[in-house]
Amino acid sequence: MAASNVHHKWFIGVLVGLILLALTVPVVAEEAIKVGLITPLTGSVSTFGLSVRNAVVMGVEQINQTGGIKGRPIDLIIYDDKGDATEAANSTRRLIDRDQVALVIGPVITPCVLAAAPIAQDAGIPLMTPTGTGDTITSIGDMIFRAAYKDSFQGETMARFAWENMKLKRVAVIYDVANDYSTGVMNAFRNKFRELGGEIVSLESYATNDNDFSAQLTSIYVRKPDALFIPDYYSAAGPIIMQARQLGIEVPLLGIDGWDSPELAQLAGGYEEGGYFVNHYSTDDQTASTQAFIADYEARYGTKPDALAALAYDGILIVKAALEAADSTEPEAIRDAMGTVSNIQGATGTINMDPEGTPVKSVVIIQIQKGHNVLVDKVDPK
Repeated sequence: MAASNVHHKWFIGVLVGLILLALTVPVVAEEAIKVGLITPLTGSVSTFGLSVRNAVVMGVEQINQTGGIKGRPIDLIIYDDKGDATEAANSTRRLIDRDQVALVIGPVITPCVLAAAPIAQDAGIPLMTPTGTGDTITSIGDMIFRAAYKDSFQGETMARFAWENMKLKRVAVIYDVANDYSTGVMNAFRNKFRELGGEIVSLESYATNDNDFSAQLTSIYVRKPDALFIPDYYSAAGPIIMQARQLGIEVPLLGIDGWDSPELAQLAGGYEEGGYFVNHYSTDDQTASTQAFIADYEARYGTKPDALAALAYDGILIVKAALEAADSTEPEAIRDAMGTVSNIQGATGTINMDPEGTPVKSVVIIQIQKGHNVLVDKVDPK
């Protein structure tokens, strides 16, 4: 009997000890998945970069708050590339070599993507640019993806809208000859407009960081076009618009997604009023996933999200879907999943990834009316 009591007390003591040990040993959390973000927080396109950062940060926090990627949180590492290709390349190397990320989100603008993507491809690390639209981006390699449509798609969409909806016959174009983004959209617009039966009456170019466009605009003025197409970022489009109007060019203005910034109005001095531009989404779109994104973003940041924010949010949703489908952080597994995920309900609508690396989704036409971006048309891919 005494031996039994001793044995019983020993058992209780061991059990209590094991419980206390379990309580004092820290619980090992699931290892975080490192994801890099390259975005221009300073420089000439910083409004784009800040929108992208805000949306990705919001998306990552939402993912982590709802269990992460199958229990693993995302650890977001952010670098500012200043909208400079060299900085973008250096940031990519740091993320891959020093931070050892599983994948890279960004850069934001096409010239920076073209500098970063070959580095990621050579290293065998997936790169998802949320906003890079250059046609050649995904042809760099099988590790390169995007959340935006191609430049050729938006250039052709604006050409078709100009010809079929606006009934324009003669259009002038002014573009940045040193910028792959501007040149790519120009070529797509010009070729499609001519194919439809239209005429490009003047094709004028300038160099990046030029600020006096009087010679080009004077040449355009004397040709008396029906409209002026300006395929460039807001930082260049704004001054061109102001100088065009001050010179007496009163025809409709046509643009692209690079116009979508609150700074366009400041740089254009209000002369952007009435202009049309192609974009990735509109706050007027009543799609449920679009409105949910807008409400969450506005509640967090106190302002309505622009298209860059919407694309960035879609980018992190595509990454989330790919990581879950891959069930691995091995680069090849992520790559294989990224090109096949589908039916993602994103900020810009329903997204189905193409194995080539580009999403299949709609594009919208915006008109600037009384300082507001108003949805006037929505075009599905053909």
